Amino acid sequence: MFGSPSDTEFVNRVPAAGDTSTSGGPWRVLAVIAAGISSFMLWAYLFEIEETAHASGRVIPSQQIQVVQSLEGGIVREIQVQEGDLVDAGFVLMRIDDTNFTSERGRLREQEEALMAEAVRLTAEAEMAPELEFPEALSSRNPLATIAEEQLFQSQRDQLNRDLEILKQKLVQRRIDLVELSTKREKFRAVLAPLVEEMNQTRDLVEQGVVPKIELLRLQSRYADLTGDIEVSEASEPGILAAISQVENEIKAAQSTYILNARQRLARLQLELAVVQEHLRAADDRVFRADLKAPVRGTVNKVHVTTVGAVVQPGAALIEIVPTDDTLLIETRLSPRDVAFVTAGKPASVKVSAYDYLIYGALDGVVDRVSADTLQNADGVEYFRVIVRTERAYLGDGDRVYPITPGMIASVDIQTGRKTVLSYLAKPILRARAEAMHER
Repeated sequence: MFGSPSDTEFVNRVPAAGDTSTSGGPWRVLAVIAAGISSFMLWAYLFEIEETAHASGRVIPSQQIQVVQSLEGGIVREIQVQEGDLVDAGFVLMRIDDTNFTSERGRLREQEEALMAEAVRLTAEAEMAPELEFPEALSSRNPLATIAEEQLFQSQRDQLNRDLEILKQKLVQRRIDLVELSTKREKFRAVLAPLVEEMNQTRDLVEQGVVPKIELLRLQSRYADLTGDIEVSEASEPGILAAISQVENEIKAAQSTYILNARQRLARLQLELAVVQEHLRAADDRVFRADLKAPVRGTVNKVHVTTVGAVVQPGAALIEIVPTDDTLLIETRLSPRDVAFVTAGKPASVKVSAYDYLIYGALDGVVDRVSADTLQNADGVEYFRVIVRTERAYLGDGDRVYPITPGMIASVDIQTGRKTVLSYLAKPILRARAEAMHER
């Protein structure tokens, strides 16, 4: 009457279901809470976080401020930078008038080339070379010097050849005299043998009275003349041989003198050339130093001379450059309570106050060095000086680069270790417990 059997059955089951939910609900909630706490404790026990020591500081130059000077001084011809300009190493900052330096270098270079040309000639003379061979570069740079040395070489070689030709003619004449003397002596000896035989036969005929004695005397006189001529010839031969030897020695002496003079002059010339080349190197340096170049990459901090045509004194400071290396140095002040865990090589994160950390990010770096003792600031607060070196000198990537310059303020987080979340949460409790146990 009040409904179908199925409706009655549904109504009867509702209280039963409600009773079951009511009796098991709290235990299920407790189980969920316990599982959550257990999971959190496990995560806190296993998950580690970094421990850091915080310090504040400022960016300092990675090198000392570089002062650009002029060693020789002079008149300023050109100024190519202004204060605040960023320059690369080797960039010409200022030019000093180098007219005098260039003129002196040109004079020394001509002197060097003349000495080098003379050295080529003297070497050829010392080696008795038939002709000169100048280096092509020398001939093109100073043709007048090479032509002059070529003419001098030819003149002296011609004079030597003339002297040698005279001596050789004398030598030929002495050898002819020797040959003639030898020929004449052999001729005398050839006549002497039959003359002796004729004398012997004539002597027999004179003894027999067939031939008058005057004939024998005539033959004996002729024999005496021949033997005398032979003796004179033999006596003259050593003199002619000596004359030949003397002329040969004179030829050798002329050649040796020619070579010796060349070698002696070459030795002196090498010393002169070394001195000239030393002066030339100094002149090259003066010309090179007339262009005052940036010794390092950096920012022009101060230009002491700003007038073209101004006269600068030797050694005067002209331009100051603050180096900007590929890395930065951050000078920080660290509390003494944190220094025990801060050592060289510890990683660090540098946030530059001029650039929003959330937008531009931070720089990675490492601790470069830590002061050996505490220092005090103006308020008497003690601190340790910690230098952090970054990996880059700028923020950003690609085309958008934001440079960091000395003087900017930065905050530094130095990683001192790692610990679990559980130990981090338990630390205040453990500290309070330890302090409470010592209270009176």
